[in-house]
Amino acid sequence: MDWIWWSIAGILVAGMLFLFGSNIQLRIRFTRLEGDDHLTFDVRGLYGLIRLRFAVPMIVWDEHGINLTAKTINRLNRELLSGQNMSITRDKIEQFFRRMKELLAHTYEMFRWTRGLLSRIECTELSWVTRIGLDDAADTAITVGVVWGLKTSLLAFLFRYIRLAAVPSLSVQPQFNRVFFSTEAVCTARMKVFYALYAFVMLLYRIMRSEGGLRTWRKAMFRPT
Repeated sequence: MDWIWWSIAGILVAGMLFLFGSNIQLRIRFTRLEGDDHLTFDVRGLYGLIRLRFAVPMIVWDEHGINLTAKTINRLNRELLSGQNMSITRDKIEQFFRRMKELLAHTYEMFRWTRGLLSRIECTELSWVTRIGLDDAADTAITVGVVWGLKTSLLAFLFRYIRLAAVPSLSVQPQFNRVFFSTEAVCTARMKVFYALYAFVMLLYRIMRSEGGLRTWRKAMFRPT
C-alpha cells in the first residue's frame, strides 16, 4: 500500500512543480488614431489553459474626466464575462492617491517589496511607433526630437527595475505638411507563478508586520469608490 501513497505524493509534487514553473504573461496594446483610443490587456497562464482579455474599446475625454467602456472576455471560447461603463474624474484620481499614500504608510518597506517584484518581471516584447505632424516642418522636427527624448527617458527609467529580454522597436515618424498624431504601443511581460505567489506572501507579511496594516488594507479594499 505504501507505493500508492508515494505515487499520490509524487503526482501532487509534479503538479505543484508544473503549476509553479508556468508563466503568467501579460500583453498590453494601446493605439490612438485620429482621436480614437483602444486599450487591451491579454492575460495568459498555465501554459495557455487560462486566456483572458480585458478590453477598453472606447475612451472618451471630456472636461469632467475620462469615460470608458470595459469588457472582460474569455479568449478560449470568446465568452463575454463582464462589461461595464466607468468614469475617471479628478476626484477619483485624488481619492486613489490618498488611498495609496495610506497603504504605503501601513506596509513595512513597501518600496523594497515593489523593487523585488519588478526585478522578477521579464519584458519579452516592446514596440512603440508614433507619427506626428504639425503642418510646419520646423515645428514637426522639434516635436519629434522631444518625443524621442521622452520615450528614451521613460524606458531607461522603467528598465532599471524590469529585465529586458528583447530588443525594443521604437520609432517616431514625422508627418510633414499636415496635422496628424497616432501612436501604437505593444508590450509583453511575464513572470513565474512561483514568484507571483511568493510576492503575495511577502506582501501579506509586510502588511501584518506594520501596526494597523491589515485593518488599513481591509478598509481600503472594501471602501466604496
